[in-house]
Amino acid sequence: MPPSTLRGFAALFVAGGIAGVLVGGIGGRIAMRIAALTARDAAQGLTTEAGATIGRFTFEGTAFLVVVVGIGSALIGTAFYLATLPWLPRRRRWRAAAFGGLELAVFGTVLLDPGNADFTILGRPLLDVLVLGSLFVLHGVALVMLVEPSGRLVSSVAQGDRWRARSVAVVTFVAMALTALGAVALVARANGWAAPMTLVLLLCLLCGAGLLLLDRQGTDRRRTRPITRPALRITGAIALGVLTISGATGLVDAVTTIV
Repeated sequence: MPPSTLRGFAALFVAGGIAGVLVGGIGGRIAMRIAALTARDAAQGLTTEAGATIGRFTFEGTAFLVVVVGIGSALIGTAFYLATLPWLPRRRRWRAAAFGGLELAVFGTVLLDPGNADFTILGRPLLDVLVLGSLFVLHGVALVMLVEPSGRLVSSVAQGDRWRARSVAVVTFVAMALTALGAVALVARANGWAAPMTLVLLLCLLCGAGLLLLDRQGTDRRRTRPITRPALRITGAIALGVLTISGATGLVDAVTTIV
């Protein structure tokens, strides 16, 4: 794989990691703190479904969110971004907004679950929905906006001695393996839906990965079957559309039930 391609992937992984820790981890901690501070007085001291005590701020809970949730959102978010990148707008701002919306539509019900009794316990369902829902949008926007500065950082680190470039390459391959685990987690996320949606998500991931590999490796178009790229692009677009509509429908139903 050419060094420029490796650095391009490295920038994505760095951006995904920073966005995951900042928004998924620290942002998640702040969102939960807001929910606790605005909860009705009767809710203070009660235990949430996650086992946390409302109104109590602990180092263990914060560390869990920053490390576990941050890393998890980094892996899953980066995998999803790589899978959907071929269909996102080219302009960075529009791409950031579109990806943030996609994350909310597809993964919003992970937190916005109408079966979660915490929305009733806290007593501020509309505020909680807005705060938690914004995390998905902010994560998507942050990831996209951080790719460019992350690329400059990776380039500066890789320049100079050979060991730096090799270190970047090794770390990038490790990140690829971890992101592959994120892709598996994406498919596993669909287990809560009907089985056909699992196949749709997997199809979207495969089409996105195929297009990215063709583009990043600079594959000679004359050596690629003429139907390959259009077939992947159309199939992936249909799969992503079905996934988005299904997720958005479930999200709207969940939000209306909670509120």
